[in-house]
Amino acid sequence: MLQLDSVKIEIYGVDGSHWIINGPDIDRDVITLATSPKGIYDAPVSTSYKASAFQRGATYQGKRYLKRDITFAVNIHGADPEEWEERDSAWRNAWDYELDAWDPDATLTKMQVTTDRASRWLWLALDRNIEFESERDPRLLRKSIVPMAVTAAQPMWEEPTKVTAWETGQGAGEGLIEVSNPTDLEMAQKWVLTRGRWRLPDVSWRGKKYRRAPGGPYANRTLTMPMLGDVEGGARIDLDPIKLMARDLNGTNLIGRMGGFHFMHRIPPRTPPTLLPVSVTDAPVGGARVELHQPRLWTRAWGLR
Repeated sequence: MLQLDSVKIEIYGVDGSHWIINGPDIDRDVITLATSPKGIYDAPVSTSYKASAFQRGATYQGKRYLKRDITFAVNIHGADPEEWEERDSAWRNAWDYELDAWDPDATLTKMQVTTDRASRWLWLALDRNIEFESERDPRLLRKSIVPMAVTAAQPMWEEPTKVTAWETGQGAGEGLIEVSNPTDLEMAQKWVLTRGRWRLPDVSWRGKKYRRAPGGPYANRTLTMPMLGDVEGGARIDLDPIKLMARDLNGTNLIGRMGGFHFMHRIPPRTPPTLLPVSVTDAPVGGARVELHQPRLWTRAWGLR
């Protein structure tokens, strides 16, 4: 009978350490995942409904994704009391409650889950302490079960961002750039522009899942960006609602120069590869380039394709 491997779960610590706690390549004499982890499956969500005084039932108002809380435990082993203590200490040093304020390159702890189809990850911080319990001295036992309570402020599992690009020579040019969104979540796309005067697509979408296409009242909508010269160096556009939508490469807000217009449409889930038009005029010597950065966020660690 074919023996299937469990999913591979890796931890990349805030201190640069790397641990394999489940699946292929695990060293069962070091640190292993205990049973019954909670919170790693579907992203936490709350829905809201409103009802009038005499309404039967209620009317759906919307949903909101919450931070993801995860609880799990690991088994820590050692060949002798000193080795157990070193590993127990090293595991704790892989975690923190917040980013290191003194390290400009600091990250939170990364939990990565890998199947035979994809790798996805979360960025985790300690949420609270859980009292350690042991009937006997774990140094003498040379093993312990350490409970963990962690949280992901951004609750979606991430895959590598897909980047598509289009470029042209000096002067003017027009072409097509590919966009897609295979995930189960609406995608907040990001544009990166070099110098020139750009016209970018901002279309509305229609159609069933996996067959969506530009359609509806803004099927052909485009926006013209202000001229980007040596002072601006280029621009970044981000449709994430908590980010500044348009800024030059120095971080200066460009919305005030866009004539009252702004980008309206993110990419719906299950959108197949689609070509959208882009164009530029006044491209400098050396040409111009536009990149479309397409984040891949999922509500689960695997599947849903």
